[in-house]
Amino acid sequence: MNEEERRLTPEEPAQAQADERDEARTEVEESPVVGDEAFQEEMANLQQEIVRFKELYLRKLADFDNYRKRQEREMGEFRRFAKAELMRDCLPVLDNLERALAVPGVDTGGLREGVELVLRQFKDVLGRHGLSEVDPIDHPFDPTQHEAISRNEVSGVLEPTVVQVLQKGYVLGERLVRPALVIVAVPVAGPAQAAPEQDPEEANGQDHRN
Repeated sequence: MNEEERRLTPEEPAQAQADERDEARTEVEESPVVGDEAFQEEMANLQQEIVRFKELYLRKLADFDNYRKRQEREMGEFRRFAKAELMRDCLPVLDNLERALAVPGVDTGGLREGVELVLRQFKDVLGRHGLSEVDPIDHPFDPTQHEAISRNEVSGVLEPTVVQVLQKGYVLGERLVRPALVIVAVPVAGPAQAAPEQDPEEANGQDHRN
């Protein structure tokens, strides 16, 4: 072996390794990816599952929100109904205090001032809980808010109008607790129109045919 052959011999293993790497790379590039279609199909199924669960989550979230709002509305209605019952039971006491102050007489011991103070405080407490008076005097009669005790025909009245309040009405917010008992003035009814004159024969219902 000459000097040139000995100089080339150490390079042969390196060249052989390079050739093997090139062949392996070519085989990898040219060989098809095993299971690629199955992988893509699995990914598509997972995407569909994600969409389905997202829609289910949003639907359940909307249902829960509607349930929460319904519960809050029902609880509010229950509290208002319970409060209305309590207010209705308190109204006779309020009426009696006002009647006591309406009685004429001489107050010798400051009793009247005491009753007025109690009445004012009582109204303040009820007012803070939403109770308010219905004062329909000189207002048009409203059958949803008022209860007519009598109706009197009055000239010059164009529509049924409240002219006297016998018992105050009260509302709790927009809920009617007790209608006002009122006397209503109504327009005077016009004179009845005379019936048209009829032919005597028609009036008697006679048939003169032979």
